[in-house]
Amino acid sequence: MGTYEFQRLRRIKQLGLSEFVFPGATHSRFAHCVGVFHNARRLLKLINREIRLERAPGTFDKKRAEVAVLAALLHDLGHGPFSHAFEEARKSIAQRRGTKSKSHEDWTGDIICNTGGDVFKLLEGRRSGLAAEIADLIRAENPKDMYHAVVSSSFDADRLDYVQRDRYMTGTGSAAIDLTWLMDNARVADIDVSASGDGAPIFTHSFCLDIRAREAAEDFLLARYRLYSGVYFHRVTRGMEQMLALVLRAIAMSTEDGTTTKLGLDAAHPLAALLSPGGDTDIAAYLSIDDTIVWDTLRRIAASSDPGFKATAKVAQRILRRQQPKSIDVQWEFPNDAELQRRLRHKLNEQFKASLQTTVLRDDASLSLYGEIGADDDKAQKRLMILPSSGHPVEITTFRDAMVKPAPDKRQFLRYYFLIESEHGEAMSTVRGMRGDS
Repeated sequence: MGTYEFQRLRRIKQLGLSEFVFPGATHSRFAHCVGVFHNARRLLKLINREIRLERAPGTFDKKRAEVAVLAALLHDLGHGPFSHAFEEARKSIAQRRGTKSKSHEDWTGDIICNTGGDVFKLLEGRRSGLAAEIADLIRAENPKDMYHAVVSSSFDADRLDYVQRDRYMTGTGSAAIDLTWLMDNARVADIDVSASGDGAPIFTHSFCLDIRAREAAEDFLLARYRLYSGVYFHRVTRGMEQMLALVLRAIAMSTEDGTTTKLGLDAAHPLAALLSPGGDTDIAAYLSIDDTIVWDTLRRIAASSDPGFKATAKVAQRILRRQQPKSIDVQWEFPNDAELQRRLRHKLNEQFKASLQTTVLRDDASLSLYGEIGADDDKAQKRLMILPSSGHPVEITTFRDAMVKPAPDKRQFLRYYFLIESEHGEAMSTVRGMRGDS
């Protein structure tokens, strides 16, 4: 833990700009990783218990367990400042350039395998090849065995930490779970977790929950959903993130036309280096960036007097002062009419066609309580399985009286954020006109 790469996580907040809405949400990725490490150790003890009780095959694999617990500890090394907000901004920059942006999982793997890094030296000093094994586990999209499920499954150490930690730190009262009861009823069972349609098992043993914990498991799913809808997708948070992304895109564009200095940054600035074309390969630049660097960058840009970046400077000033943009939420305006939502989206897209992503920022997101093959990311290994008193585990949605059912459609979040008040007024006139039509 006493490495530069890991200690850097102290300077990256878990929930990015959420503290603008929830003042207590100042916890770090460092604290989260320690919590995930703790949960991973508990889950590995559970695996050992299940093997001793002959409910899981073979003998306890200490080598594989070591890889899993260290992967849990290091799984967020690749997060950038402001976490997911920064990653989404980099994706939009890469999309405009026609390139592909590296995910935080890929960055994590690269950092772990960086031969010049402290983490790599520490891991290789423990056992040759350990760094590569950990990186491979983190990068893999599909778990290979029950040890991998500790890090990536419907009941993994990551979810068990953030659902509790984020709820506590934000003060959210609607996302409670009974972790003690869930852990007491966690089991390892033979589960054919296959990709939809092809019938080929991804892995055959993973976590499930005893039938006695079915209601607590439903609460667990609902808790995650409420965190997304009420915290991660909060209107103000997303609006501030959109403004931050606008500033980051301006920095990226300045590196292309050589105007970075006009923003108050020099070409060697770590954020400018990272956001320049090809910067996604610079591990040193990536590791030199944390929340404090971005805040300082915003301060510099806010002080810029260059006429060409006047609008960017103003946005940076607004972030520093928490001056949130006004917004229109398409679903809130017409909550029960999909056709009116579609028409409003079309009208606003046409009305502000020239202003989109400059003074009018559009934010699209989607969320489901539970998809057909599990969770909101539609990955097969995210199925939440329940173990009946007899028979094989079944998916939580299959019970006749289940409160959680596969959603036919994801819940859509479509919002327009306006940096110019008069444009917001024009948009509201459009909304009021449609209300009159309906």
